[in-house]
Amino acid sequence: MLGPFGSTVESWTRLHVAADIDEAVGILEARLLHRARILDTQATEEPPPLLFICTAPYQSAPPRLNAILGQGLPSGASALLLGDWPAAETLNVTSDGTVRRTGSLPAARVAILTARTANEAINALHEAQTGETASTPASPDLVPIAASRTQTTELAPPPAMAVATDQPAAAKGRLRVLGPPGIDGITGPGRPLRAKALEVAVLLACHPDGLTTRDIGEHVEPDAKLKQADERVHTNISNLKHVFGRSAGRRTNAYVIRANGRYQLDRDAVDVDLWELRDLLRNAAIANHGTRRRHLEAACALYTAPLAASTTYDWIQPHREAVRRWGTEAHLQLGELLLAEDPTAASHLLDKAITLDRLNEALYRLAMRARHALNDTESVDTLLRALTRALAEIDAKPDQETTELARRLQAR
Repeated sequence: MLGPFGSTVESWTRLHVAADIDEAVGILEARLLHRARILDTQATEEPPPLLFICTAPYQSAPPRLNAILGQGLPSGASALLLGDWPAAETLNVTSDGTVRRTGSLPAARVAILTARTANEAINALHEAQTGETASTPASPDLVPIAASRTQTTELAPPPAMAVATDQPAAAKGRLRVLGPPGIDGITGPGRPLRAKALEVAVLLACHPDGLTTRDIGEHVEPDAKLKQADERVHTNISNLKHVFGRSAGRRTNAYVIRANGRYQLDRDAVDVDLWELRDLLRNAAIANHGTRRRHLEAACALYTAPLAASTTYDWIQPHREAVRRWGTEAHLQLGELLLAEDPTAASHLLDKAITLDRLNEALYRLAMRARHALNDTESVDTLLRALTRALAEIDAKPDQETTELARRLQAR
């Protein structure tokens, strides 16, 4: 639920963060036994509610977990399982908080938090309950895969409307940040793009709601004095506007605009491949099968290299990690769709995805299934050995789930 912020959450007395489902269930069992003893000895004082959150596990886990949750209900324990859970009702929650229940129950709305806001709340609770400041500050406002805080329209694009006009549509600049960053189509005469101006462009692409002059300066000019940093930010934004003008035509008050004290890339004048990737994934989540596949294919075609590849911006890593997860998820979802329809295409797609995310075991497992569907069991072992070598570089080993899958597929 926290996306790129999940790795920053720390355990404390009232919050336990488990490494996997088995550890989580073990913690749950221990807490329920403790609560049972409290209720037996202190019947007048009920313990606080207990909430268990995890991704809905695979078929091997539900009977055990379902029994534990059933035992915990009388003592104030409940669970939020993300995914399909056959033992109870499933609620589908869209990014705007609309809840669609299975069966004939009517739709409803719930309050929602962005990942950034939830992370800040967790950090605040951590400090309030432990007296310690979280080891990492509230995470930066990464470009959201859910709706922007300022966006009030539906996720799907509005229907096209024909408007009579004698004026041709204005050209738009295009900013690339997936892979080596740059501005496309710079053909007009003028000054070259400054390196710091390009860094500002990438930063604003990661913050579609914009940033103040001071925020930009803290990211791009962290060692400069405040006044000097502000001046450099204004110089770089001026250069950025100029170069966009060389690409898409000179326009006043365009390309980079200022609203509510925050600089933003002008959506009406600039296309950004990162925003296209975000929109494709958001729309794929609510599309039917055929349209969903087309959205995912377009997303995978866009994500061919890390965010701002080849750059070493001090602030880039959490954004790069978030976008890597988007790209990996797009390849996993499309791979699952292709596996049943075109195993060869699925295999090629997953080979590409593995080059982009060498340590992601889910990609290897899906690639093994694709190779098995093509009756290529030798490649299953090749993939397992490649994963083992990659993980050895960080002193890790493949999960048992991965090795067992490889053995099952090779035995068939």
